[in-house]
Amino acid sequence: MEDLGIQQRLIEVRQRILRAIERSNRNCAAVKLLTVSKTQPIQKIQEAYQVGQRAFAENRIQEWQEKVSHMPDDCEWHIVGRLQTNKVKYLNDKVALIHSLDRLSLLEALNEHGRRQGLIWAALVQVNIARDPAKAGLAPEEVPDFLNLIKEYPFVNVRGLMTIGALEASLQDTREFFRQLRNLRDSLQSRSWPGVDLRDLSMGMSRDYELAIEEGATLVRVGRQIFGERG
Repeated sequence: MEDLGIQQRLIEVRQRILRAIERSNRNCAAVKLLTVSKTQPIQKIQEAYQVGQRAFAENRIQEWQEKVSHMPDDCEWHIVGRLQTNKVKYLNDKVALIHSLDRLSLLEALNEHGRRQGLIWAALVQVNIARDPAKAGLAPEEVPDFLNLIKEYPFVNVRGLMTIGALEASLQDTREFFRQLRNLRDSLQSRSWPGVDLRDLSMGMSRDYELAIEEGATLVRVGRQIFGERG
C-alpha cells in the first residue's frame, strides 16, 4: 500500500471494512471509519478530506487545536489518546467523542469544564480488556461501578466502551479480546444507568480493524493504512 495515494488507500480500507461487515452479517451503516491523523501534516489530512473523509482522530490536544483551525467546520474530531486532566480546559464543542475516559479524576475534570462551558461531553470508557500493564484503562470488573458514578456527573454522557489490543498479542488473542469487550458491553446493556448508553464499541486499528468489525466494533481507528508509514 506504500505506493498508493491517500485516495486509493482510503478506497481499499473502506472496501475491506465493507467486506468485514458482510462477513459478520451486519448493517453497512454500523461501522464508522476514523482516520487517525496524529503526527500527520495538515496537507495530508486535507487530502483525505478532499476525497470524502470527515471523521478524524487525534491523540494530543495541542496538535488537535492546531489542526482544527486549518480544517473545515464539518470535520468530526475524536480524541483517542490518554487525556491529561490539565488539558481538559482546551476542549471545546469541536470534539465529537472522547475515547479514553479511564479514571475518576478525568471524569471530574470533564464534568467541571462542561459545566463552565455549557457542554455535555460524549465519552467512551476505556477498558484494559487484555490486562496489559503498558495500557491505560479500567479492569473489566471495575466498569460497572464506574458506570454507576456517571449519574453524579451530568456534563458527561457515556456512549460505549473502548479498548486497545495488547501490542504483542497474536491476531487470535486480539480477536478474543475484542470478543470479551463486546460480551462485557452486552452484559451491561441489560442494566440502566442514567447518562449511559452503551451503543458504541471503539476497537481495532490498522493491524486488526477487520477482526474488530467481525467482533462488533462500531468505530475503527485507522491511520497507517491510510497515510502510509510515518517517516
